[in-house]
Order: sequence, then structure tokens, then C-alpha cells
Amino acid sequence: MKNSIKKQNLDYSYAIIDMRDIPCEALLNSDDPSAVVLSILCDFEDRDKQIVVNTILKRLKELSDEREYKNYLKMVNVLSTNRNLEDEVEKGADMLSVDVEKTPFYQMGEKRGALQMAAKMIEEFNLSVDTVAKKLDISIDELKKYLNHKNS
Repeated sequence: MKNSIKKQNLDYSYAIIDMRDIPCEALLNSDDPSAVVLSILCDFEDRDKQIVVNTILKRLKELSDEREYKNYLKMVNVLSTNRNLEDEVEKGADMLSVDVEKTPFYQMGEKRGALQMAAKMIEEFNLSVDTVAKKLDISIDELKKYLNHKNS
């Protein structure tokens, strides 16, 4: 790459900096998401590649809303090809995009809500346990257990 421009009445030179020679910490700790994106190109020193990539993605998530994060993630993904870090970016992005509906606490809450609704339907509309369980796709045994526990 050229490091100067020489034309009539113009003589300009500049230093070329290889991003891989810059320690990534300064960019990684920046509050500017664009700088954090560029840290994918910097020197990771002796740090594990996956840990650095995860840190980059986590910082971007902290510094931006969901729409902005997706755009920054696209930028990181494109730049990662320069360092053969595509797999690390994919793993990091997957790790950060947890589907809340698949977490045990969410599922427990959802199940509890369905059982509460079922109990209310049985009490208010005088419906049978079997009918309500079928309509709400709840185990009859679980519903009976819940009703017994609730009434005790």
C-alpha cells in the first residue's frame, strides 16, 4: 500500500498502521460502538480469540439498542473475515441471543399461569377438570395436583 502522494505542488506522506499491531483494549473499552467494532481487527495479544469476540459482542449489546446491535453485529461479522474469526463471531452471537421462552424459569411461570387459568375456569364456569385440561393442553394429573394443593 502506498504511504505517500506526490504530484505537482503536492508532496504528502503518511504512516500506515496495521490494525493487528494495535492492542485491542483501547478500542474494546471505548464507549463508541464503532470503535468496539474495529477492535475485531486489533491485536488480541495472548487472549483467547473466543473470549475477546464474546467481549466485543457483549460491549456492543451494552452500548446499543436491539436494532443498532444487529447492524454492529453485521459489521463485526464482515470484518471478522479478515481474521478468520467467523466461527467465533457466530458462537458469540448465539451465546448472547438466548431465547427467553426456552429458559426453565419462563416455562415454569408459563405453566403456573396456565394452571391458575385452568383453576379459574373450573371455579367460575363450573367446567370439568378433564375438559379444561384438554382445552389448555395441560396434564390432567398436574391440574388435579395443583387444585388439591391450592385448596389445602
